[in-house]
Amino acid sequence: MSDLPPDYDPSGDREDDEEEPLEEGLASVILVDPRDDVAAICGRVDTAPTFAVVVHAPKGNRQLSTELGIRRLARHAEDSGKVVAIATRSGSLKSRARMARLPVARKPEGIRWDSAGRRSLGAGRARIYLPALGGALQVLVLVLVAGGFLALAATVAPSAKVEAIPPAETLTRTVQVTASPGRKDADLAKRELPARTVTETQRVTLAVPATGKVLVGTAPARVGVSITNPGAQPVTLPAGTVLLAVPDSQPFETDAETTVPAGGAIAVQATAARPGAKGNVPAGAINGWQEARFKTLAVSNAAPAAGGADEERKAVDAADVIAIRAIANGLDKTDVLRSRVVAARPNDAVFVGTASTTVAAKEPSPAVGMPAEMLLMDVDVTVSALAVPADVVQRLAEAVLLEGQGEGELLPGTVRAKETGARQINADDNTVRTSLEVSGQFARGVTHAAVREAVKGKEPGSAKSTLAERYGIQEAKVRVTPSWAPWVPRFGFRITVTLRESAEEPRGSSAPATANAAVPTPTTAAATPANPRP
Repeated sequence: MSDLPPDYDPSGDREDDEEEPLEEGLASVILVDPRDDVAAICGRVDTAPTFAVVVHAPKGNRQLSTELGIRRLARHAEDSGKVVAIATRSGSLKSRARMARLPVARKPEGIRWDSAGRRSLGAGRARIYLPALGGALQVLVLVLVAGGFLALAATVAPSAKVEAIPPAETLTRTVQVTASPGRKDADLAKRELPARTVTETQRVTLAVPATGKVLVGTAPARVGVSITNPGAQPVTLPAGTVLLAVPDSQPFETDAETTVPAGGAIAVQATAARPGAKGNVPAGAINGWQEARFKTLAVSNAAPAAGGADEERKAVDAADVIAIRAIANGLDKTDVLRSRVVAARPNDAVFVGTASTTVAAKEPSPAVGMPAEMLLMDVDVTVSALAVPADVVQRLAEAVLLEGQGEGELLPGTVRAKETGARQINADDNTVRTSLEVSGQFARGVTHAAVREAVKGKEPGSAKSTLAERYGIQEAKVRVTPSWAPWVPRFGFRITVTLRESAEEPRGSSAPATANAAVPTPTTAAATPANPRP
């Protein structure tokens, strides 16, 4: 029966087992074979020049792998005042060394002298030593630590976004306010508010019907021509070669490619390049070429061109341009366009009575004499007016609407403030004294904090059910990131809550403005906003 340990590998050579020496002055390394006995090993420990000695048994050792042998080595080292560690690839020897509370590693340079036979976990340069509780208990500790990390990751790492549409009611109250561009902050108790100038520019396209008349070509003229080549070489004419007719060089194009033989003549068909009766030129009118390379060829039409036709159509007249410019000049007095600044800033309190308008007109199109049903002109209309900013309006609404309402919040973006009609404007400092109707959608009993508290730690489906049961919120979206996270985080700072009003009842929307203006002519012009700029 072999006296070698079961994990002994006879195929390895000693050169592979040699390890790099430890740093000088720290420990000595003695290399042992699987067959070396304990007495010989203890003797080599005694003769080692350093206090710390590493017994390096890369393939294990029969006697040290027994409980008696490892205890004998440990006791001998203690009696001789030495500190001993084991470096080996043998699993059985590692296990015996740990039982004897000896530091153990795979290689000598891996020895941790403070480990006392405990298993450790590496974290960069740091190491965590597991308690010496036995193999099963150490595995249990590892499982518990890993489970703790997973639980922490499941609650802290994820984030959640909750979007809810709570039941809401409209709160409205009319208050007297004083708004001034000279104020920097609001005095809500006295209803004195800061104001600023807001500006909106929108492009309006004006259109008036064209009243002029013009003849428009509807069909091109066609003609047969004869081409003569007096030269000694044939000449090829590509399709579309341009012929010219007197007196104003009316262009005609050949219908097909043709070759004129040397010293010969050929007949071809040509079509007027532009439709219209002007192309019906008389016989003999076609006598030239557009390209100089063909000027050695003689060309003539024996018969007049025919088939060109015109049709009378509407066209832009000079009076139409005058009319559309008059409409553009009157846009600064159009109330519909001034009210667009209110629609563009639904959350500000805009005082339309302070509005001023500037108009910048583009060139009308098309030009005079061009056929068209309508003459168009783009006009940039800029409206400036005093307004109370949205954040101040929000604070005013919270002060006047929430008083006595109990727990709840005004839904973001739903607060409005509009004048009721009574207004006084001080021309010296632009101070406005007016009556504002303040309104907002109020979610009774629902707050961002309450929703956050209701959903944290729950599965998304359960979170929505809780919101429905507790607050009557039937429409809610709960998104957890990353998607593998099973629950909404238990920490409120990882949850973002958005409350909004139902899309079925949009507020602040307005149809595009259309201004119809009469001019002192039979013409009517329509002004239609195009590409309004917020």
